[in-house]
Amino acid sequence: MKYPKNIPAVETCTDVSADEIPECIAGRAEPMMFKGAAAHWPMVSAAKAGKLSDYLAPFDQGRPLMVFRAGAETGGRIFYNERMEGFNFERTAGQLLPTMRALESYEFGEECCYVGSTPVDHHLPGLRDTNDISVGDEEPLVSLWFGNRTRVAAHFDLPENLACVVAGRRRFTLFAPEQVNNLYPGPLDFNPAGQTISMVDFYAPDFARFPRYRKALEAAVVAEMEPGDVLYVPSMWWHQVEGLDDLNVLVNYWWRSTPTWSGLPQDALMHALLTVGGLPLAQRKAWGALFQHFMVDRDQACEHIPESRHGVLGDLNRDTSTRMKKLLIEKLQRTL
Repeated sequence: MKYPKNIPAVETCTDVSADEIPECIAGRAEPMMFKGAAAHWPMVSAAKAGKLSDYLAPFDQGRPLMVFRAGAETGGRIFYNERMEGFNFERTAGQLLPTMRALESYEFGEECCYVGSTPVDHHLPGLRDTNDISVGDEEPLVSLWFGNRTRVAAHFDLPENLACVVAGRRRFTLFAPEQVNNLYPGPLDFNPAGQTISMVDFYAPDFARFPRYRKALEAAVVAEMEPGDVLYVPSMWWHQVEGLDDLNVLVNYWWRSTPTWSGLPQDALMHALLTVGGLPLAQRKAWGALFQHFMVDRDQACEHIPESRHGVLGDLNRDTSTRMKKLLIEKLQRTL
């Protein structure tokens, strides 16, 4: 199994400090890597010296977390089992420090070990005092990810994302949101970690089964990351994440530039599947045109309407959002 050749590198800056990142990514719609922007972190230095677990020990609260473990035959790919009745890994209970020390001493051998989104402030309070990056005015969710040589299938996230490599090498393969059809997403409600994932094995793509994936590859960019590097992943960009060494540690920052009271777009998609998904094709296309007009092209949707009559088509605030949610709740309750 080999990684595809000739994928162009993501746009990279080599002379941007951590403090300058928020200005660089403001309003940006494409990924960007910042070489060495987190190299000054003490935990990056500790990792390079092979003493990361010792550095983290004073911060660790010993709280439980979930560890994904899979056999060597998976090639590190976190995925479904062959019949898609379940997954090719087991979830086991663990703790942060013992798991990381086991990785440092190669106790897992060829077995795949992966620990996903682990809230830093909950498990390692105080760590961010000297190991942190600002994302501007927003308050991010900061998480730790670590494991050995693993592959997390291409998926997207709603929040914007800064990914900072602490230990080991990482590879992000990125695709713009419009490549969704060429990536063959799997189930929305049955997946390894909550997000729909691409069904294509990037290391051994079955082009007979997934022919459109060739188009996705033509549009892909890759970020080959080393300790201290920082990658900006815009909202909704698909990304496969690989750990390329026996110990890989990453800290990421998720934040939304829109207020949380507006709700989650995933819920709107689920409701649309419920109400529109079963309609005849002609009607689905008609509703697609309405969604395009009122949501995607919403700036034009109100041009001919007096501002006093914009209603729910106008700028939303918390009060309007609350009224809309109450109305939706009432309507949904009638259908139960």
